[in-house]
This record gives sequence, structure tokens and C-alpha cells, in this order.
Amino acid sequence: MCSELRVLSVRQPWAWQIVHEDKDVENRILPTTYRGQVAIFAPFSPDVTALQRLPRVAPAWVDAPRQFELGAIIGLAQLVDCHDASWCGEDQYGRAIEMCSPWSLRSHQHLVLSDPVALRHPVSVRNRRGLWKVGTRLMREIEAQLP
Repeated sequence: MCSELRVLSVRQPWAWQIVHEDKDVENRILPTTYRGQVAIFAPFSPDVTALQRLPRVAPAWVDAPRQFELGAIIGLAQLVDCHDASWCGEDQYGRAIEMCSPWSLRSHQHLVLSDPVALRHPVSVRNRRGLWKVGTRLMREIEAQLP
């Protein structure tokens, strides 16, 4: 694990999909200059509409049960890029072209994620929003749950 770790708050089911279903872009309003490893934190408030629209059964290639933990860090990923949707979604004339990921939304910042790893057991954390730094105690708890 890297010496500096940040935590990215992502509502369920999106957090689970980053860790288990190859969701490789998290859409945000504000950009970040941080690059490196992030812990994926699922806050206590899920995206209820997204949960209701989600198929009951995960795709056949997903080998993890759909368990949407709340208030916990559920995995790690690499934050490798952050760019505006206009970087990948429009040509020089403002015409729509293909986005960088099927998960990308127009008019957002795309936080590009790679190499997700699920923790063996979720690590409970108090609710916080955005992208925040990890303390030493929490870093040890996360490391203990790595496969």
C-alpha cells in the first residue's frame, strides 16, 4: 500500500460496482489533482433510485454476491486520471462523440479508476464526503483486510 492513501466516498450501489463490476469512472462536479491509491468508502446513505433500478442478479461474470455495505470502506482502487467530460465527449465543434467509459456522464469530471481490490471484510468508518486523507489507525485496519 502507498504511504499516502485517500478515501473516496461513493454511494451504493456505485461503490460496489467500482470494486466488483468494473465501474472505471466516478462522476463528480469538482476535479481533483490527486493521483494514487484510494479506498472506496460507501456512506450510510445509498442512491435509492439506483438500487431500485439495479437488476436483482449480477452479471454472470461477477463472482461476488451483491452485498451493499453502508458506512464502510469496501475496497481499494487506483485513481489514475481526472478530466472534464468535454475532454472525451465532444469534438472541436461541440458535437457529441463517444465518452471515455460507459459509466461517464456529460457535464461532469471523470475520476478514472483502475485495479480495484475488494477487502476481505468492510472497515467501518464515520460518514465523510468527498476525497479525504486516511489516518494511521485506519490505514492499519485497511491493510489487515487486504487479500
